[in-house]
This record gives sequence, C-alpha cells and structure tokens, in this order.
Amino acid sequence: MIDTPLYDFHLLLDNLVQEFLVKASLHQPPIDAYALLNAKAWQLLELDAPSIHSKKSVQIFDPKESESAEVKKQWLAAQTLASSLQKEAKARWEKSNDTQAAQGISFINLIAQRILVPTQWLKNLALSVDYDLLELKRIFKTPTYEIIALRMLDLDSPCIITIVDNGHIFKRKSNCCNPPKTLSPTESMVLNYVHENSRPKKVNDQGWQVAGWPVHQLDWRREILRSIPPESQD
Repeated sequence: MIDTPLYDFHLLLDNLVQEFLVKASLHQPPIDAYALLNAKAWQLLELDAPSIHSKKSVQIFDPKESESAEVKKQWLAAQTLASSLQKEAKARWEKSNDTQAAQGISFINLIAQRILVPTQWLKNLALSVDYDLLELKRIFKTPTYEIIALRMLDLDSPCIITIVDNGHIFKRKSNCCNPPKTLSPTESMVLNYVHENSRPKKVNDQGWQVAGWPVHQLDWRREILRSIPPESQD
C-alpha cells in the first residue's frame, strides 16, 4: 500500500485501537463493545470518560440491517467508546503532522468501526476465509454486514464493494480505482443470482472476480458484492 497521509492517518487509528484492545486483554473476535463500555475500559488508557453519543450521529449502516436491537446496541456502544479515544487520536495526529490539524476529520465512526472490526484481525481472518462475508460475520458477530464489507476497503487487497438495496445501488466504493457507476456484466450476473436465490455466488468471468452475498429480510433485500476488476489483478 502506498504511504500517503490518509494511509498514515488510518494506521494511527489502527494502532490506537490495537493498543486499547491489548490493554483490555482482547486478542480475537468477537468484540462486545457494550461490555467494554460498562466496564469503563477507556480507563485502561487513562482517557477521559466518553460522552453519551447522540442518537443523531451519522450511521454507516442502513436502518433496515440494524433492526436487531443487539447490533444497534453494539454500534452505539462502539461510537461512545470512540468518543473517548478520539481526543487521543487527534493529539497523536497533530503531533506528527504539525501543519495538518485534525479539524473536520470524523474520528468517531472510523474508530468505532475499528473497535468492532480491528484491522489486523480482519486482515488475517479475511485471507483465511477468502474474504467470505458470511463467514466473517459469523466470526466477528457484533458489527453489521455493511461495516465488515466496507472495512475490506482498508485492506491491501484491491476491490470494489457494492451494496444494493431492493435493486438500487446504495453504496459503491473502491480502494483501487474510480469504480464505474454501473455494474459490469459479471457483477450484474452475480447480483441477479444472489437476489433471486438468496444464496451467495462467486464468479470469475470476463476478467472480473466477483463474490456476492444476500442480506435478506421478508420485505427488504440487500446484496453485497466484492469485485476485483481486471486492471487490479496481478
């Protein structure tokens, strides 16, 4: 991965969260953020008590996926813990980047994602299960499918993550290219299969490597795709 200010920033957050988890004697998933909050785990790093996070805070998952009370509780707890860690994160960033103040940077969601899905853990486990989203959800348990999928963009492996809700693209992001707004024929084929059959599908066709997974409910269908375009393959 190219060393850039953004990479350095993410690495700083990764290291801070990893330090926090080590102090809490946590070395493997799942992470119970709610339990950490109740145990006042921020005191392990001698940090200020977190503020109770506002219900108006920006959510990075669709409300339909977060209808589970447990999933929502875990995310809000992770955000609240992150509110305690963000002051330290800002101080470390500004210390090493004198001319780049941390104003305007949204630390809380980035830290909260890393609490539930620590980068190094994801890197190792994603490789071991060939980036299978359903298996990663089984292992990490507490974050939503969307959080896990989007965290894959923080790994070295190039890919495009696409989230489709009821047939409409909700998010489409990449760590390797400027993804086309429309799906490739291979992506469309995988999406259609997953949507119609509620089963995961993996295809290597026309230079594209595409895996798709269903996150379906009775009145709402979400599909998540992980795609590697031809130009990003070795």
